Amino acid sequence: MVWKNSELNPTEYVVNLGAAEVSEVRSAVISIKLQNLQSEQISKKNFPLSENLSRRLAAVSKEVHDGLGVAVIRGLHAARFNDEEAVIAFVGICAHTCPLRATDSYANQTLSHVLDATFRKVPHWAKDIGLAGSKITTKMDFHSDRFSGDVLAMHVRDDGGAGNGGEQHVASFWSIYNELLEKDPAVLETMAEAQWPFELKQKDAASYLELGPTLFFSKGKPMCQLVKAPLLGGPYIPRDPGMPDLSKEQMHAIHAVEEAARKVCAQLDRQQGDIQLINNLSVMHARAAYGKREGPSTRHLLRMFLRDPENAWDKPKSWKRNFDDPFTPDRRQEIPVHDFDPWRKISGRESHG
Repeated sequence: MVWKNSELNPTEYVVNLGAAEVSEVRSAVISIKLQNLQSEQISKKNFPLSENLSRRLAAVSKEVHDGLGVAVIRGLHAARFNDEEAVIAFVGICAHTCPLRATDSYANQTLSHVLDATFRKVPHWAKDIGLAGSKITTKMDFHSDRFSGDVLAMHVRDDGGAGNGGEQHVASFWSIYNELLEKDPAVLETMAEAQWPFELKQKDAASYLELGPTLFFSKGKPMCQLVKAPLLGGPYIPRDPGMPDLSKEQMHAIHAVEEAARKVCAQLDRQQGDIQLINNLSVMHARAAYGKREGPSTRHLLRMFLRDPENAWDKPKSWKRNFDDPFTPDRRQEIPVHDFDPWRKISGRESHG
């Protein structure tokens, strides 16, 4: 999991599904539809795949947790799924890879849509609500989604087209850690201090302050949970002026991590239909700006956060509740086929929405 630039080779992390395997997935999707099952009911047991394919998908989880930390499942584009079928296929494949799906802490939202909502007409009730980072086209610096889940999963429905931006980059936090340990170890000390002033948004109440670290350790594994929006605010969602400012040391740490990430990062190999899985504890991710001014971009990704009990890393005891909260058993899961909430009425409070 300590790699730099071209050492992250697509030939090592892309898992190509054959035509017969894609047919299996299509048959499983049809099975779910015939049973009239809701997407939130999908599990490994009722999304029928052959033992060989199920085992192959389970091996992907092993690679994400104990290998490179990045994997891409490729080939679904050939199935030509409609929107509903794509959601079912995404949820079903993930059930065989990392079977637990996270929900947002207060909104019960399990699947969200990453797309351009900047051209949508703003309803009256949302006139004072900003668009979350997942709904705008600006670039995103390197981050990990705080207390959202162990594994970030994204399904590429539309990559936006060649030349329209939106390139995705990943960076090994362990390489970043080693770089900082050698050249600026004070940054790591700052990250590990539980003094970072996170502003947590709430659905129907004022936001509140939560102090915590951005660097955790468990059994020798450094884990990064650094995301800027709840610390600095975002382009459309400003930070509450009543929240404390970051210290000079914390601002320096943010810049140092970003600089190190850009030094070691690799562009993620992406094609239509891909399912991308990224270790959200040890691999940071970023994206380039995308879209054009004359109309909305077609770029569209589906997003979930996952956990695999078999391969999940132990979490530090003092913060275990925060890491586990999205996976609270029996919580309702909202898995919308179409995006219905670009104005963050139910977007995540911990990360960028």
